[in-house]
Amino acid sequence: MMISWPRNGKRRQVVYRADKVTGPYEKKVVLEDNFLGFSYAGQGALIDDKNGNWYSLIFQDRNGVGRVPLLLPVQWENDWPVLGENGKVPLKGEIPLPPFKAKNHLVESDEFSDKKMKIQWQWNHNPVDEAWSLSERKGFLRLKTSRVVDNLYVAPNTLTQRMEGPTSSAVVAMDLKGMKDGDVAGFSAFNGDSGILSIVKEGNEKFIVFSTNEVSLDSKTKAITEVKKEEKKRIPLNSDIVFLRIDANFNLGKDLADFYYSSDQKNWTAMAKDYKMIFDYRRFFMGSKFAIFNYATKNTGGFVDVDFFRVNEAGE
Repeated sequence: MMISWPRNGKRRQVVYRADKVTGPYEKKVVLEDNFLGFSYAGQGALIDDKNGNWYSLIFQDRNGVGRVPLLLPVQWENDWPVLGENGKVPLKGEIPLPPFKAKNHLVESDEFSDKKMKIQWQWNHNPVDEAWSLSERKGFLRLKTSRVVDNLYVAPNTLTQRMEGPTSSAVVAMDLKGMKDGDVAGFSAFNGDSGILSIVKEGNEKFIVFSTNEVSLDSKTKAITEVKKEEKKRIPLNSDIVFLRIDANFNLGKDLADFYYSSDQKNWTAMAKDYKMIFDYRRFFMGSKFAIFNYATKNTGGFVDVDFFRVNEAGE
């Protein structure tokens, strides 16, 4: 099983079969479907269970949210696998699996009250372990600055979880009292193109800033060659406690994110609407992620305390 991608054509799933490994092989197209209007599904494997049922687990590119797994029933006709229903992905189906309650989910809220980081979190770089802590302030994640950098892509200790479709929303609560002059902390819809909601400390003043970053990478080494930064909006912030929210919409033709902040988690101020999230496999081979960050642009030693990360909070 593999995909083929004819020149000027669409990606499709094909099967080759032979009576012996050296061939000769026959080829058959077994799936060619732009399910739900997204790009053509393909690339995966055949799976059988102990009861003789067959399935195929494949994926589909869905733009800003990344790649989505699709589980299809499989029937056999004339010793060929027939995926889905007549070579198309069915909208609904029954999978005869035993009852199962997952202990974990791919994306989860976190009150940062445990002794260990939840397994759902991913550091965007190898973490600087001495610059983060769950114990220095009980019930908070402390993110310390450890390196002077000038953009989010080279910032250490950026903590991420994947966004989910078709819609997802998350709120982060931060205590900013430990920030130093030049520190930048906040919440991002993170990818090769990132929408960034930041608190920027300048002298004794703090500002809420919405900006965009666009990274360019060397095609071979993946080293950063350029980061285009553009500040879109800036508002003075007079509170040490701030709530940051991102609402994401990955429905067909959308891939849009809205950014808000609040000082009381009741009254929300929009900082950006309809930011376009982009999946570009030539740079980062992933969908958009929620990212919590804190980095220094002048001197290290500052910190922020993250009180919680809550997914699927109600929007406005």
